[in-house]
Amino acid sequence: MATTSPPLQISGLDKRKFATLRGQATALGLSTEAYALQLIEEGIVLERRARTETFDQLFAPVQERFRSSKMSEPELSRLVKAARARQQKRLGRKKG
Repeated sequence: MATTSPPLQISGLDKRKFATLRGQATALGLSTEAYALQLIEEGIVLERRARTETFDQLFAPVQERFRSSKMSEPELSRLVKAARARQQKRLGRKKG
């Protein structure tokens, strides 16, 4: 016999954040409820991993992808700096 969970209600999420949640769900082809459930489930998994794995274990896939990309560290640094500059420009902040 399948068990069902009680409905989950979230209060305190302002209109702007809810609109963002709904927009992200739509972009993924999910209902807002399904997307919220997915985020909660992924959060539980991440929390469990954060408590049971070392940083090196968690970061190993990122390191492997970087190595296999053949990108140099200076190239990565330039890429990050360019992304930061674009973000600052987008936010209308002055360069510091």
